Amino acid sequence: MGIFDKLFRKDNAEKRARRQWEEMWRLWSEGALPSPYQELLTYDSEVQDGGHLQFFLNTEIRKTNMFAMMAQLKEVLPEDHAENVSAAYRAYLKLGIDIDDDNSIAEALEEAPLRTYDGFYSEHEEELLDLLEAYAATI
Repeated sequence: MGIFDKLFRKDNAEKRARRQWEEMWRLWSEGALPSPYQELLTYDSEVQDGGHLQFFLNTEIRKTNMFAMMAQLKEVLPEDHAENVSAAYRAYLKLGIDIDDDNSIAEALEEAPLRTYDGFYSEHEEELLDLLEAYAATI
């Protein structure tokens, strides 16, 4: 191996990884990422943006079959993450938020009743990033 290869191989690997990561996000934005990674990226994106409550309140997500979404997440998430999102969903259902009432939604978002589950997600986020990076490397 020449000196040129030694100097630039890492850069090429990083560029390739970045392209794969960007391609994964492009496919996700088009709804074209295969399950369960479409659901995982949706979950990750929503929870990063506003926590589990935002994930469960998202209008587009509510239009889907939440049980199917949860099954896909359970398939791909590490066991402790799957338990966390399941517990967060059970807690969400107990809140009784009127999804047709903006004030009810605003109150819930302000109170952040699912912050315990959000905290677990934040503490263990790196595990999900590892999953996503591993999947992106296959694209």
